Amino acid sequence: MQMPTRARTLLDTRDLVEAQTRVAASYCPHELTVIRRPVEFHAVQTEALLGEVALHQLSYGADVEVEPTPLGNWVLVSSPLRGALTIRSGRTERTLTVGDSVAIDPYRPFSLSWEAGCRLQTVRLPRHLVDEAGESAGLASGGTVRFGLGGPLTPAAARSWLAVVALLRHEATEQGQFTRSPLLTSQLTRMLAATLVGTHPVVDADEGGLPGSVLPRGLRKVMELVEREPEAELSVAVLAAAASLSPRTLQEGFRRHLDITPMEFVRDVRMARAHEALAQADPHSGTNVAQIAYEWGFCNLGRFARDYQRRYGQLPSTTLRT
Repeated sequence: MQMPTRARTLLDTRDLVEAQTRVAASYCPHELTVIRRPVEFHAVQTEALLGEVALHQLSYGADVEVEPTPLGNWVLVSSPLRGALTIRSGRTERTLTVGDSVAIDPYRPFSLSWEAGCRLQTVRLPRHLVDEAGESAGLASGGTVRFGLGGPLTPAAARSWLAVVALLRHEATEQGQFTRSPLLTSQLTRMLAATLVGTHPVVDADEGGLPGSVLPRGLRKVMELVEREPEAELSVAVLAAAASLSPRTLQEGFRRHLDITPMEFVRDVRMARAHEALAQADPHSGTNVAQIAYEWGFCNLGRFARDYQRRYGQLPSTTLRT
């Protein structure tokens, strides 16, 4: 008889760099900063999986700020299980406490402020499941679903969402019947996506303070290309061609939707890959910072070191040695 499998621990550390690297692997590259009482920093993350959907719980033990890059392939729905979390996007700010939830799509730049006592539960859905659910419901604009920062539309909608998440949590952690049938797993994950677009505020591409002349689909194609092939020769012209846009339109779209340039996005992704390479390299093998920096397209080592330290809180040589 197969025994139930509880959520597995992905992370249990007091090391800031390790926490940043491991959490980035679950979501996206980001900058993690401890605001006060760093001695209390203690990152713990667990994961339970059901098909393509993941259920995470994450706490940091201290007040922290998180500045992510765009999510890429994921849609996140986060709810504090204890404590409070503040999310900001443009001029919009919302503080979540126990019982609240927020859906975060890949097209919205955002930042997070965690209170020391916050333990956050996050449902991570593949973007394609959410887009398919939105299209079926007639809510997808240009084939994509975008969310406002508000909570569920009504108290009844909130209860429905919580009920489906509770079912997901039970099946994923206890190896229920849904985990034993690929058909049932697929049906549950699609029901979860359908419930999300039916309970949380879906906005048009030009709403929510994120106007722009570039369709999200074009930006999405560029982001996917960069994340899939960051080592390739990527210029504004190459990225624009991939999105079937003019270079000027692509640049305007990135600035209006993400408040960065296309090449800044490329640099962010490459910096994250360089960080991963430094963290995983064996310094006794002869690998050095210059080799990794050059591999990821950073030819000015002084500037690379400064930017790296600003983002990760330490020099690249320190990451390589630890």
